[in-house]
Amino acid sequence: MVGVNRKTAFMSQKKTLFELTNLDRKIYREKISPFLPESLVDIHTHVWPVRFKKTLSQVSRSVTWPDRIAKIHPISHLQSTYQLMFPDKKVTPLLFSPVPSFRNLKLLNSYVAKIARRTGFPSLIFSSPWWSGEQLEENIVKGKFLGAKSYLSLAPRELKPEEIRIYDFFPPNQLEVLNQHGWILMLHLPRPGRLKDLVNLQCLVEIDQRYPKMKTIVAHVGRAYCNEDVGSSFNFLKGTKNLYFDISANTNEWVFTQLIKAVGPERILFGSDLPVTRMRTRRICEQGRYVNLVPKGLYGDVSGDPHLKEVTGEQAASLTFFLYEEILSFLQAAKRVGLSRKEIRAVFHDNAASILNRVKSGDSYQLQMVWCPGKIFLPDVQLPSGYRLRTFRLRDAASYIRLLRRAGFTRWKSLPAVLERALPGGIFLVEDKRSHLVATACALHHPTKFHPEGGELGWVAVDPAHRGKGLGQAVCQAAIRRFLQAGYRRIYLLTDDWRWPAIKIYFRLGFQPFCYQPGMKERWRKIADQLKIPFTI
Repeated sequence: MVGVNRKTAFMSQKKTLFELTNLDRKIYREKISPFLPESLVDIHTHVWPVRFKKTLSQVSRSVTWPDRIAKIHPISHLQSTYQLMFPDKKVTPLLFSPVPSFRNLKLLNSYVAKIARRTGFPSLIFSSPWWSGEQLEENIVKGKFLGAKSYLSLAPRELKPEEIRIYDFFPPNQLEVLNQHGWILMLHLPRPGRLKDLVNLQCLVEIDQRYPKMKTIVAHVGRAYCNEDVGSSFNFLKGTKNLYFDISANTNEWVFTQLIKAVGPERILFGSDLPVTRMRTRRICEQGRYVNLVPKGLYGDVSGDPHLKEVTGEQAASLTFFLYEEILSFLQAAKRVGLSRKEIRAVFHDNAASILNRVKSGDSYQLQMVWCPGKIFLPDVQLPSGYRLRTFRLRDAASYIRLLRRAGFTRWKSLPAVLERALPGGIFLVEDKRSHLVATACALHHPTKFHPEGGELGWVAVDPAHRGKGLGQAVCQAAIRRFLQAGYRRIYLLTDDWRWPAIKIYFRLGFQPFCYQPGMKERWRKIADQLKIPFTI
């Protein structure tokens, strides 16, 4: 059972895509199928049209052995692969193209978008680092993609492999767009050091902190295929909160074990990297370099490829699919650390399904809170010495926009909408002794279906250099008082899971969570645990 239409996944016996041996069937029947959920989400798959045929020399800065597996891989081949390899499961893939060149980028993205529309499968655009943030946004919206994938081969040509950084093929202006929308970033780590590379780790920590709404998926567990690729990386990564890791094309049980211990099963995702993992192989490591053992003659002349080694006889006969080896290794790691069946189901289905549903629904839904006047006595606005509270004047426009952008709203362009919705005298500002704007909050008339006569406490921002002085609470108090003066009975606000300092202030002022979508109670429970406050929803 595959995704949408089971009939399209079948091929006649004469057109079988590849053969399964009795060993393959036995491994799947006895060691894989009983431990997997009935439905899988494959977060990492590639498809491309028949008229695009991959060659071993097509992509620079990339290994060539994967191109020996499939010259073509249209959607029908992916569906048939699922039917052959997971005959009793329903699989939903996240689709994107193989690594393109600039010349065929449009062709490949157009094919993926067309197939996603036809099948209903989710998809990612393959982005160019030369696109502006606005171009990326436009292309994702137009193609109805859920985010972006890119690759180090698209980084500037003058850079050597050891010089490439994540930002060279995913520039910050694009990350800002992905974060603003809560879209997916599928990230293939560059550099020969792979996961242990200090520059990669620093970038990952920065991305985790700067772009918390973006769903960042680190592909292949950061290409940590051998123990030597890990270093101290998991000590860095255990402190992250927003990074996910897919296990695609990785068969290292020890790496999986360390990953589970570092980030827990809730941030691990099953991915296949098909069609690559149709390969019949067993991966080993030799002196810190991965080597795929393959049957002699099956993949042509491999003598010049340092990542391939041919085997014969019983050793060759014992080889099964790369994808089966990946799953077996993860199940062994899961057993080693004692994961429950529910946690295994989360890795192979629930975690990815939750990400996709949140992106499709837009929130990616932001959290909301409503003011409960009986919860707290609203004190008078008080400011520390050297600060003054006042309201917005039109000549403040440029300074006001700069304040919002300094506070983290880097692409903020909403002043006309704010001015239209703000109550008279409802945009509150704090200025310092040099008359620089350092904090703001707005009382906005903004009825919604959940708050038909509601006023929104919006655009709360404090200059980073002036945080920790009670300025955010002061402007929020002023805005609430303005709502009460205007007779509003319903005051609400929107916020994000990661805005802990602001949420702490909102609770202090008498706001309570408003759960209007499935899953929001769990999101609020995690926030309450983090802030060490009672969970009373």
